Amino acid sequence: MARRVGIGGMAAGIVGGLAMIGLMIVVMGAQGSGYASPLNLGIPAFVKTITPPVPMLPTLMGMMGIHLPASAMAKVGPAFASGHISPATMKMLSATLMSMHIPTAKLSVMNALMTGHASNTMMANLLSGMTPAARSAVMHAMPVTVAHVAIGAITHFALAAALGMGFAMMIIGVGIGQLDLAVLRTPAGILAATTLGAVAVYVVNRWVILPAIDPMMRLVPEGWFLVSHLLFGVVAGLGITMVASREGALAGHDRPALAIA
Repeated sequence: MARRVGIGGMAAGIVGGLAMIGLMIVVMGAQGSGYASPLNLGIPAFVKTITPPVPMLPTLMGMMGIHLPASAMAKVGPAFASGHISPATMKMLSATLMSMHIPTAKLSVMNALMTGHASNTMMANLLSGMTPAARSAVMHAMPVTVAHVAIGAITHFALAAALGMGFAMMIIGVGIGQLDLAVLRTPAGILAATTLGAVAVYVVNRWVILPAIDPMMRLVPEGWFLVSHLLFGVVAGLGITMVASREGALAGHDRPALAIA
C-alpha cells in the first residue's frame, strides 16, 4: 500500500509540475522573454552556469551603456560575429574600455563575459539591472540548447515528483493513516493541505534556496511564480485525492491500515 501511495503521489506531482511549468512558459513567452526561458535559462542554472554567446556581447554592451568607438568596433566586430575572441583582440578591447573610463564593476563583467567565466549570480545581477524590456530582449535572444532544456525538464519534473510523493505520504500515510485527522479525509481538506504545502515550498524556494543556488530564478515574474506554485498544489491535490479515494482513505470508508513509515 505504501508503494501505491508513493507512486500515486509521484504521478500527481508530475502532472502538477506539468501545469506549473506550462503556466510559466506561457507567461514568460507572452512577456517577450522567450517561451523556452524557464527550461532553457532558469531551472538549468541549478546545475550549470548560463552565459550568453559571444555574438551577443555587442548587444549586452549597448544595454550596459557601453558604446565602442567606430574604429574599435571595426576591429572587434568580426571577432564577436565569429564567436571567438583571441587574446590579442581581448587585450585591445580591454585597453579601449579602460581608456573610456568605464566603471570597474562594468569592466569586471565585460571581462567575465568575454572569457566565458561569468557566474550565474553575475548574469542575474546584470539582467536584473536592465529595464524589463531590455531584460526580456536579452533572455529571448539567448540560444535554446537541447542540453539546457533537457536539464531543465529533468530537474523540474524530478523535484515535482518528489514533492508529490512527499505530500501523498504525509497526507495519506501520516495525516490519515497514523493520526486519523478527519479534515484530511475529505477532498477539500486534501486540497487545502497541498495548496498550503505548495505555498510553504514557494516561500522556502524564493527566500532560502534559490538566492543561494540558482540566482537566475529571480528573473521569473514574482507574482506568477507564486501562482504557479498554487496551481501545482491544486493539481497535485486533485491527484492525491484520487489516490486517497482508491485506498479507501476518504470519509465514508473505514480507517485505512496504511503501513507507511
